[in-house]
Amino acid sequence: MELKNFFRNSSNKIYNHNMDLLEDYDLITPLGSPNKLFLKFLNSKNLKIKEDELTSELIEEFEGSIDSINLRLAKNQREKETIFRQEKVWINILIDDEWVGSDLMLEHDGVTIERTGEKLLYTEMVEITIDEGGWSKKRIVIDTYDDEFIFEINETKAVPLKEILEDNIENQTHDEFDDLLEMYALFDKGKISEEELEVRKALIYSDDRYCTECGIKLDPDSQYCSHCGHRVDD
Repeated sequence: MELKNFFRNSSNKIYNHNMDLLEDYDLITPLGSPNKLFLKFLNSKNLKIKEDELTSELIEEFEGSIDSINLRLAKNQREKETIFRQEKVWINILIDDEWVGSDLMLEHDGVTIERTGEKLLYTEMVEITIDEGGWSKKRIVIDTYDDEFIFEINETKAVPLKEILEDNIENQTHDEFDDLLEMYALFDKGKISEEELEVRKALIYSDDRYCTECGIKLDPDSQYCSHCGHRVDD
């Protein structure tokens, strides 16, 4: 349903006011209708979007609600997974005092700036910070032991990319990251389903041991699977 239909019984003043607030707080879906969770929130307050004038305080109350927090977390996770699937993300880098575009390639041991060929290893990264950048951009600064790397990125991808880099620095072994990239490549080619992808991701991150033949969880010290007899690799 188009946004204008939600306001068809409202005055121009209420329509314009509510429209501006919804846009300011990013509560309009790509199809042009108010976010469903926000509508649910209004209903709990006995308010109607086409009749009542909204306030920024009301929307900020919604943004502090569990529904809104989950909505933002889900959005960040989708962005993060998109970057993983792409194995690269578009950034702007500064060359000779001019911002130019380049792909930032995510690899098992670091990132490579495609335009310059420069490679930055995860083991060299010390701290990652996000500041305000240009229009609709965030500026990411990666401090290394000897220098810093600065680039700008679409603001919706800044936080997810920061999380991915920090994951690779602190939590992932090279083998785990290689396995993840391989899994997403298989998923993109349609060779495994989304359900199988999620199961394999869980196995990669889990400390438990599973049989590579039948998938049954193994006892910590098993040399053979108790279900199918497959020899367990160390």
